[in-house]
Amino acid sequence: MTKILFVCHGNICRSPAAELLFRDMVTRAGLSEDYIISSAATTSEEIGNPVYPPMRRLLEKRGFDCTGMVARKVQRAEYSDWDLFIGMDAENRWDLRRIFQGDPAGKIRILPEYAEQPREEIADPWYTRDFAGSLAEIEDSCYGLLENLTGIVFLDFSECGDIPSLYAEMRHKMKWESWYGENLDALYDILTGLPHHGKRFLIRMPIPDSPPEVRLYAERILAVFQDAGKGEAINEQPV
Repeated sequence: MTKILFVCHGNICRSPAAELLFRDMVTRAGLSEDYIISSAATTSEEIGNPVYPPMRRLLEKRGFDCTGMVARKVQRAEYSDWDLFIGMDAENRWDLRRIFQGDPAGKIRILPEYAEQPREEIADPWYTRDFAGSLAEIEDSCYGLLENLTGIVFLDFSECGDIPSLYAEMRHKMKWESWYGENLDALYDILTGLPHHGKRFLIRMPIPDSPPEVRLYAERILAVFQDAGKGEAINEQPV
């Protein structure tokens, strides 16, 4: 059992979003019984307050239920209760080290270091007002965290406009050898025997406005992953 506490300044925007997104990811991966996931603040400013309305609306649009989620502050005695404390920026990390008077077990990390393109912070939308942008960064970083912990790789076909771009996404994320072919037979061979990155795959399918031939081919790709026992679809589209 791995216990993860997501942490931000007030526990009303970024950390509750990370809690909901990552819990959903591990559930989709069939790993919900292997994780305990929650969130907390490093300050007392918002204790007892619900998820901030602009972030709550975005999360509810994605199908997440924020009912009952209220801000709380992480306590010094909790250091032994969690395997990972994952902040959103360097300030969160500094605050956690202050609260715990250090980090002797190396449990404190920041979420954006797991992004496909690691960054220094997930900006606080309380100040930037870019709630959708922060949510997108949290989701990208949570997929990176999932890969780091489980070997499950996220393939995003949602913006692919042609068939070569579908293969480009797989080649990039799965780290194919240069000589691997780009056809469905070759894909099955890769999944069932040739070296590649990733143990299992979550696949976001093309958006409804994508060209019909792209959506059809993506369905055929998904079928290959499913035949190989290594993938499943995520139909929801990003905000």
